[in-house]
Amino acid sequence: MSERRSFWGHFWLAKLFLQFAGLLPIGGSSCLWKSFLNQFLATLPLWTSFYILIPQFKFMFFQSPDIDSFLEAVLIAISVLTYQLRSIFVIAYRHRITRLFFVCERMLNEAAPADYSVIFIWAQRAKRISTIYFCGAYCSVITFAVTSTVKQLSSAENSTTKYYPFAPEEDSTPTLQYQIKFATQVLISYIGIAYIAACDMTGTILTLNMCGQLALIRSWLADVSRENVDARGRRTDQSLENVLMKCARRHQIVLEFCSELGDVIRYNYLVQIVTEMYIMAVSGARLSKGSGSIQHLSTLLLAINGLLFSCWPADTLSFESTEIARAVYGVPWHRGSSREKTMVAIMIARSQRPATLRAGKFVQLSLQTFSSITSNGLSFCMVLLNI
Repeated sequence: MSERRSFWGHFWLAKLFLQFAGLLPIGGSSCLWKSFLNQFLATLPLWTSFYILIPQFKFMFFQSPDIDSFLEAVLIAISVLTYQLRSIFVIAYRHRITRLFFVCERMLNEAAPADYSVIFIWAQRAKRISTIYFCGAYCSVITFAVTSTVKQLSSAENSTTKYYPFAPEEDSTPTLQYQIKFATQVLISYIGIAYIAACDMTGTILTLNMCGQLALIRSWLADVSRENVDARGRRTDQSLENVLMKCARRHQIVLEFCSELGDVIRYNYLVQIVTEMYIMAVSGARLSKGSGSIQHLSTLLLAINGLLFSCWPADTLSFESTEIARAVYGVPWHRGSSREKTMVAIMIARSQRPATLRAGKFVQLSLQTFSSITSNGLSFCMVLLNI
């Protein structure tokens, strides 16, 4: 059996990102200064990002750049606007998201050893996905910083051109000013990417943990299907009603959890699918033209993975929620009491409508949605290449 670990023992890296984004309280304490720090972190990218955003707008609208430079500025502006919008999402919903994480934490920590082994599989999947995405997010910032540094070091000794990771190049002679500006841009970009990663993985971690709870319910139903009937079809114990009651109660908790999760995360998903579609398009166009290939490849992969890591868990949640009806029907309900038959009917009725997560109020997240968004991004990329 797998080693028993607490919820945040699995997601310690995610916890750091979520605390930095203001989605989780720091230290679990109600101290006044920690509350102020939490509020400060929640609003941090909303005002610091203007340091990068304003120069991009000035460059696009007042300096008549060529098409390649314009696309570069558009890519950075979309990325900055993305984490500004994510900051608004954090400010509006962070208390409800914190409560959802605490509910999920309690359900995992209080699970019996046999139940934990079922949930553990899904917790490990969520851990791997979130770790890959967090590391990839920071690597994308590193590639921009390293590429700009290489350009600066390879320029002529008498050149006054200064290259920045997230701002247009400019003529500048003071070395100290350049270094401070370079470091400030990298720092602000790290803040922004931490917010994007935390907001993207919030839905992923919670959704996969709920998939684990649904898998646990199915395992309970499978066990009672095998244990309650002997070879001649007669009941061998009286635990069916108790197990069905436990399953019905847990099923209701999971459905209510998924309903609230869908309510608080839907606008974040809407921002994600719209902005990442355009980021994929612009990054793909820049990559196809062979300019800045490393950093734009990392940006393209990050956008694709972020969208996939949101759509696949939502699609899996829908599938797992409908599988409950099949598992309930396998229970020997036809030999049970009227109360047991009623609970079976209720669970089957609840499972007829799958648990779904939506972007906004109209786009259901699924692998089909992922395919559609990437296809639209590719079409827009083709348009940019023909300009």
